[in-house]
Amino acid sequence: MNWRSSGLNFWKPVLIAVLCCVAFWPTLRVGFMIDDPFLLGAVERAPAPNLKGFLSDLTDNVYKEPGKLYYRPVLSAMVRLEYFLWGRDPAGYHAVSLLFHIANAIIVLFLFTALGFEAPIPLLAACLFAVNPVIVDDLLAATGGESMAFFFLLSALLLYLNKYWPLAWLLSFPALFAKESNIALPALLLACLAYQGRFRREYWKVLALLPVCGLFLIMRQRYAASPADITALSTLKFLLMEFPGIVFHYLRVLLVPWGLETWPPIPPVSSFWPLVFIGGAAALAALFLLPIRRSITAFCLAWFFILLAPRIPAILHSRVIMDKWIFTASPAVFVLLLSLLAKTWDHQSRFLRTLPHVMVAAMLLFGAIMAQADVRLRGSDEKNYRWTIRNGPRGFANYRLGVLLLREGRAGEAIQVLKPLPGLYPDQPEYQNGYVMALWHNGGHKEALFLMKDLEKRYPGSVEIRENYARMRAVRF
Repeated sequence: MNWRSSGLNFWKPVLIAVLCCVAFWPTLRVGFMIDDPFLLGAVERAPAPNLKGFLSDLTDNVYKEPGKLYYRPVLSAMVRLEYFLWGRDPAGYHAVSLLFHIANAIIVLFLFTALGFEAPIPLLAACLFAVNPVIVDDLLAATGGESMAFFFLLSALLLYLNKYWPLAWLLSFPALFAKESNIALPALLLACLAYQGRFRREYWKVLALLPVCGLFLIMRQRYAASPADITALSTLKFLLMEFPGIVFHYLRVLLVPWGLETWPPIPPVSSFWPLVFIGGAAALAALFLLPIRRSITAFCLAWFFILLAPRIPAILHSRVIMDKWIFTASPAVFVLLLSLLAKTWDHQSRFLRTLPHVMVAAMLLFGAIMAQADVRLRGSDEKNYRWTIRNGPRGFANYRLGVLLLREGRAGEAIQVLKPLPGLYPDQPEYQNGYVMALWHNGGHKEALFLMKDLEKRYPGSVEIRENYARMRAVRF
């Protein structure tokens, strides 16, 4: 097959769209899960798609609750509009998310073509991006906004590179106000312009984005909370001791997407972490020894780390890493790998000419199979939480699963899920409250009343515990 044939040009977007649908069509049959109840609940308090509603999205955090960290007015507005269109039918939400993913994969093709990468690298990178299952969490959640936010980011970049800069600048507003991680847009544009040798002539485009970033940061500071547990020292320790392990984890799930989960914990710090850090730095330096242009290596590394960097505050605060966070950085990994494989496409050896095509085909097939398997394995909140705790208790996952089981009247199962939490997390009153309520609803009234009385003394400021204790005392048994 002649990969350099121009006859496929018209069919490239169609091929990419088909691959997206083949990999992720099962998400269209998934219900609401992960953060959907919180985002829908925020909209349902004032669901009208009017000016007042959209202004409330612009002047509050995405959950419409005090103390929440995430300021994403474009996501809030999108959920508001979708709720007006689909109500509580998840199919429409999932269809929109899948369309955003399809659009992103097609834009990856156009963007890396515009950057000047040799065919068929942009097409194959877009195909690998299309089927890679790391994005599955965003598509499992009906209101997932990761793909939507990336769409605005990629679209702005593509317009900048094609010299439609006024439209690109206007598009930067929804890009930044869609998700905090899109604050990387100026740095990413700088990397693209530098790779094309256009930065000296067009640096002002990067500077023009800074006021937009400033406006977003001011609005976010006013209408959303900021994590107080992040300091310069904790960030430095994280970068030295934990960040290399996170990079290795993300590279592993991108290239071998096996055992994905929504909230994987940060890999444990090795006692030999200085050697791990030095080894990681040496591996990065060694990439410049590959038989490809150094400008390609530098650009791909810049893209990868620029899009990974905005995730650091969330990782530091939550102490978990979400596999979907790496999908925006994934095109750079695929392009670097394909640029290396391209060296054998015209090799005299028939085996070496065939090997890269077989490898790419195997990656596409494996990615599509794993994407569908992930949807079936984790396609509901209960399945997803049970998958998360498959190797042992995991705090919030056990707690959320226990609450879910309680709401469904399965108190006995909830007890088994919640039982480890009081011992493992003695300073988490909500976990202990959940376990005691499971005991109560399973018929263990006396034990539950005794434990709730103790909790009420230990946490007098907890309204939920105080109210639960009052209800228990009011019941005669």
